[in-house]
Amino acid sequence: MTNQQLEEFKKWFYDYVATFYGSDQLYDDNIRLKEDHTRRVCSDIVILAKRMGLDERQKLIAETTGLFHDVGRFEQFKRFGSYNDVGTVNHATLGLEILANNKILDCLSSKEKEIIETAIRLHGDKDLADNLDEETELFAKLIRDADKLDIYLVMVERLDDLKDNPEKYMGTFGYPASEGYSQNIVQAVLDSRTIDYKDFQSINDMVIAMLGWVIDVNFVPTLRQIKSRGHLEKLVNFLPPADDIRRVAGHIQKQLETRINKG
Repeated sequence: MTNQQLEEFKKWFYDYVATFYGSDQLYDDNIRLKEDHTRRVCSDIVILAKRMGLDERQKLIAETTGLFHDVGRFEQFKRFGSYNDVGTVNHATLGLEILANNKILDCLSSKEKEIIETAIRLHGDKDLADNLDEETELFAKLIRDADKLDIYLVMVERLDDLKDNPEKYMGTFGYPASEGYSQNIVQAVLDSRTIDYKDFQSINDMVIAMLGWVIDVNFVPTLRQIKSRGHLEKLVNFLPPADDIRRVAGHIQKQLETRINKG
């Protein structure tokens, strides 16, 4: 893979995204949300790749994966007015269909194409497949980390605003605002288990599960970025001041520190 190919991918992607903007401010805000998310994921995944000592070819593959990981989100929102895969469509599968229909990745070697497509397909899954070859697994884990890292930022920036703007709130996340939360979500995090999106009943459930993502983060450089940005503390502050939440916060903080210290 070459820098020129990456630049061509970027041109196609941003030209493609531009076709989704219109005259409706609320709609455009949600399209911009994912465009900005993609920009930051591309930046973060390159930072992580450098800190992990990946070579130039690997950095290009990583950035391409970041660029296209959410390409299905725009058509998803156009069709359904929601980014919630539950009840709409799997955005990763849709994104792969869009890339295939436009023959975007056909210029790459078969192996590079397979790596990128597999990483995109798996980036939002509850758990990562255990039958991947070493190189494919690396990039599948890397995009999952970079994606989580920026979703923390997105949530922190929008939660308070979305509480006051429920229409935007439901369109973005697809879960109702509520003061409550589900005990099974709390217990899953305390047990260090991954959680399926289908189990969420409210935005609080989603936020609690996101705190539990720390257990599913793959690389220490990602954990260090999570700690330095302080997003976990801000997410905890959004949740009800309950004993359950304090237990979750303490558990996650301990897991974060332990994994960073182990290197």
